[in-house]
Amino acid sequence: MLVCDCEGLDYDEIKEAVKEHGDDLEAIQDATNAGTICGCCADDECDKVDILLKDAIQKAAQELSQ
Repeated sequence: MLVCDCEGLDYDEIKEAVKEHGDDLEAIQDATNAGTICGCCADDECDKVDILLKDAIQKAAQELSQ
């Protein structure tokens, strides 16, 4: 699942960042650069990605807490 088109980041890469940084958006953006170029994936709507950054972080945090 593509999360950030500009950086070519997929869900698994975001999940790894969540393992390291929890659900801290700023720390995840610092670690991955997701949402820092065009910002589309960090918005509430983006047609360039399969899942928005905030939703990917939330999904990963839920999966990791199980």
